[in-house]
Amino acid sequence: MQNYYEMLGVSQDVTPSIAKIAYEGKVKALARSGLGEAEKQAEERELTKAYVTLSNPAKKDWYDKQRALHGEREERVAQASHRGAWIVGGAVAAFLVVAVGWLLVSRANEHERLRLEAQRIAIEQEKARKAAEIEEARLQLEQDAHATNTEMAQRQQAARELYLRNQQNRVDQTRAFQQQVQQRALNTFDERNAQYNEDRQRRLDAEEKRRAEDERRKALAEVERQKRFVADREREDERIRAERDYRVQREQALKRARDAAAARQPQ
Repeated sequence: MQNYYEMLGVSQDVTPSIAKIAYEGKVKALARSGLGEAEKQAEERELTKAYVTLSNPAKKDWYDKQRALHGEREERVAQASHRGAWIVGGAVAAFLVVAVGWLLVSRANEHERLRLEAQRIAIEQEKARKAAEIEEARLQLEQDAHATNTEMAQRQQAARELYLRNQQNRVDQTRAFQQQVQQRALNTFDERNAQYNEDRQRRLDAEEKRRAEDERRKALAEVERQKRFVADREREDERIRAERDYRVQREQALKRARDAAAARQPQ
């Protein structure tokens, strides 16, 4: 009968927690050994049987009793081997009983090993599922960020096109205004030539009118300059608002992705 205590390297008063620690240490040492795969599997099965038996108080008690009985039987057989064949027959019968019991324990140990293996596989599957969820959340975050960047680029392109149209409109307006001023100056010159021979007072009046016209043109030019300044400020404010909206949307998208990833992580 195998000695499970020697196999795990523990004493007979071993507790389930100590048995677990000893079992894990033996398994790790076995994995680092130079044995072949078949030998490792066979040794691991024996270690598992020993751990399952010693970590279960009921199985451990039954094993201790069977081990004690086995020891007593061996001692009695050694002392009374001279008593005859009927004693041998009794020992054989006892051995068969022990063998049947051991077979039952082995089956129980095998069932326990299969249960532990199924539990390990379930844990690995759960880890794989959570990893897939995290990867899916990462891909969704990248898609949201890409969509946000695309939308921002479209807004920037629309803002640039609007700015160019406004610039072109201002150029056209300035050119038309200059043409009007030139035409008005030509008309004024013709009028001065036509009225050159008039009296000095009318020339003074015409000069005063010209100065007034110049002041008016200056005033109009200043008004146009102020309009352009205001329009430039409005476009700059619009650009700043667009950039701020983009940053807010991006931060919100990143926060939603982080919250979704955190919600999928195990507690």
